[in-house]
Amino acid sequence: MLIHHYDNQTGQYCGSQLADADPRSPGRWLLPAFATDQVLPERTAETWPFFRDGAWVMLPDFRGKVLYRTDTGEQAEIVAPGIRPQDIGLTVDPRPSDDHVWKDGTWRLSAEQVAKRARDEAMATFNGKMEIARQANAGKADAYAAGLLSDVEVAVFKAWAAYQMDLVRVLSAPAFPENIDWPDEPDVEAVKAQVLAEQAAAEQLEKERAAEAAAAEADPAPSNTDNAEVQTADT
Repeated sequence: MLIHHYDNQTGQYCGSQLADADPRSPGRWLLPAFATDQVLPERTAETWPFFRDGAWVMLPDFRGKVLYRTDTGEQAEIVAPGIRPQDIGLTVDPRPSDDHVWKDGTWRLSAEQVAKRARDEAMATFNGKMEIARQANAGKADAYAAGLLSDVEVAVFKAWAAYQMDLVRVLSAPAFPENIDWPDEPDVEAVKAQVLAEQAAAEQLEKERAAEAAAAEADPAPSNTDNAEVQTADT
């Protein structure tokens, strides 16, 4: 005769074996405590037999299954039968993304999470761009205020300062972070070239004016007195 053992606390099926013959009663079999000769029910997937109230019942069995926490999405497992995942905050469905939350028995995309992620990413980009600008102008603010920077250095300083203001305007825009148009970094070489070109043009203009002044001094125009003397002599 085949007998089946179960746990004396939970009733969980533990194993089966052939019963020992009763040495005192030929043809009879020994039935130890916490065992039964009732036929095990047919086991289905994710179930396990339990002996309850004198009969076998099938309870959930998710041992060996990869499960996921409904609060964090992290992997978890169940180490004992008779426990349903949903009863302890678990699910068999993996979390599709960090933007999903568990709601009404399923993973749902969270508009709040999506918005937060978009803002966090935009702020990270803003901070990175702002740091580049700060580093470009690092240590120059006092020198600029004191008039110690060259014309080229002043132009570059102002270009990076204007870039920082443009970044702040993007951050302050009503559409941020849904609609972002980041400004381009200053073209430092172009800024320098423009200042040098303006300086060269100014120097050339100064030279031309100096040449005109020198020519005027070398060949002065007749004065009104000289014209009057000429007219008197003629008369």
